Amino acid sequence: MADASGSGASVLIAAQSGRALAAAARRAGYVPLVADLFADLDTRALAAAAVAVEGALRTGFRRRSLLAALERLAAGAPSPPIGLVLGSGFEDRPGLIARLAARFRLLGSGAEAVRAAKDPFRLAALAQDFGIPMPRVAAAVPEGGRWLVKRIGGSGGVHVRPARRAGPLAAGHYAAEFAEGEPVSLSFVAGPDGVRSIGFCSQWPDPKPGRPWRFGGIAGPIVLDPALAAEIEAKVERLARALGLLGLASADMLLDDRSWRLLEINPRPGASLPVLDCGDLPLFEAQVRSCNGQSFDLHTNSGPVQGAAVVYADADLAAVREAEWPDWVFDRPEPGSAVAAHDPIATVISTGGTLGEVRARLEERSRAVRRLAGERPLGG
Repeated sequence: MADASGSGASVLIAAQSGRALAAAARRAGYVPLVADLFADLDTRALAAAAVAVEGALRTGFRRRSLLAALERLAAGAPSPPIGLVLGSGFEDRPGLIARLAARFRLLGSGAEAVRAAKDPFRLAALAQDFGIPMPRVAAAVPEGGRWLVKRIGGSGGVHVRPARRAGPLAAGHYAAEFAEGEPVSLSFVAGPDGVRSIGFCSQWPDPKPGRPWRFGGIAGPIVLDPALAAEIEAKVERLARALGLLGLASADMLLDDRSWRLLEINPRPGASLPVLDCGDLPLFEAQVRSCNGQSFDLHTNSGPVQGAAVVYADADLAAVREAEWPDWVFDRPEPGSAVAAHDPIATVISTGGTLGEVRARLEERSRAVRRLAGERPLGG
């Protein structure tokens, strides 16, 4: 384990899936206590305790169930928890973040920072002020052009769909101008003493019917043109400061030749965490120190490309088979559990010398996971 300094302190984690955060906490020397939607085999193996919260990926946590789970975890912790780290599932619920922060010490961006970061109109206004290129956004779908419909605070890409017609939108949704480019993210950590870049990653979708931008996978670090990378880092730093972000976060963007367009800010530890968490200082420790106002040195990963991909079920799985899962499979489902079509089965990882090599291996391993879980090939 690299220079871990958690010294066995307990920490609460809440996320739709808490396995990656639990693994990062363990690497940093902390004892994770996890509340998420699955409490799967890997999360239970990593955490001192893990509780499955009522809710679903499409609808989010049930507030009472989440609060009860965290109270239960805190009461049974081996030592008083140093705080609560939030992962995915809260971007559209700043009120819930505020409620949690009133009960537990929050280690990360607060409710107002999350609200600001996920407000597409406020983000677009700041981007214009700072000279950051960004697709146009609108409260209703304009006439003419290509537009997407997005849910405010949505995550994972499943909330993004092509606009079918011009006109008003349902509450909580907005229109964003379609733009071409390669999806890339910049991960960073924000603290009182500044914003530090961690690295760039490549991202890609795994389309499903009606949801062509569903998150598929991520790999990095990738190397950009030095001048372009420096421009992006400087402007994202200004944006993070203006939004009041704290802890690990990321900026999603599209690259086209040597230009870029910002898409959104994710004010939390994201999918890049297990891909980039290979430097001298564990990234979870950077999260804790930045939120405590402590200084630290951050030497980022410059090794081989690492990747992770979500494996989705192509069809309903009535009962996952008991299997000997390879060591490159994570978020393993319980034998006998049901997985609905288009829901996640597991996560696969890979390491290689190039992005293309890593992606090819991830695709091969995704097919293997579907077979091991008991899914029949499409058309079979």
